[in-house]
Amino acid sequence: MLSQPQSKEARLRFWSFFQRKKKPKDLEKFVLLSWKRSGSNLCSGILYLHPEIIMQNELFNPIDIFTCHPRALLLGDSHADKWWYLARNLHPKPFLEQIRSGCVANGTKIKSKGKMVGFKSFSDHWTEVGNEDIWREGILDDPKIKKFIISRDCELLAHTSMKRADITSRYLT
Repeated sequence: MLSQPQSKEARLRFWSFFQRKKKPKDLEKFVLLSWKRSGSNLCSGILYLHPEIIMQNELFNPIDIFTCHPRALLLGDSHADKWWYLARNLHPKPFLEQIRSGCVANGTKIKSKGKMVGFKSFSDHWTEVGNEDIWREGILDDPKIKKFIISRDCELLAHTSMKRADITSRYLT
C-alpha cells in the first residue's frame, strides 16, 4: 500500500482513521455495603482520596443525601437546581444514573482521572425509603457492579460504639 501512491483524499481518510477520538470508557461501578460502626467512614475516606476513584458517601440515607461531591447533585448551572432527598426517593433510577456517570450537570468529570464511581450504603437505607426494587434490580442483581462488604467481627464493640455515638452525637470520630 505504501509503494503505490494514493490520492490526497484516500491519504486523508487513512490518516483520519488514526486520528479519531476514542469513545470514553464507562466508569466501573461499585457499592460499599456495610453495617453501622464498622469502619465504613474510614474506608470511604481512603477511597475518596484516591485520584482514580469517585467516592460518594451515603447517597440513600433516609434523612438526606450525604455526598463527598456536592456538585454531582446539580441538575443545571444553578446551585438552587439540585437533587434533594424527596426527589431522589421518587425518582431513584435517574438519580442513580446521574451519580454513576461520575460527572456534574454540564458533563465534566468530577475527577479527571476517574475510573471508578461508587457510594456507601447500609442495609436499612433502601427499606426505609421504599426503593427495595431499585436496590435489588439496579445493584444487587447487576453483575457489572462490584460489591464490597465491610463488617465488624465483634458485634458487642459495634453496639457499644453505636451507643457512644448516640450519646455524644459524634458519629465520624
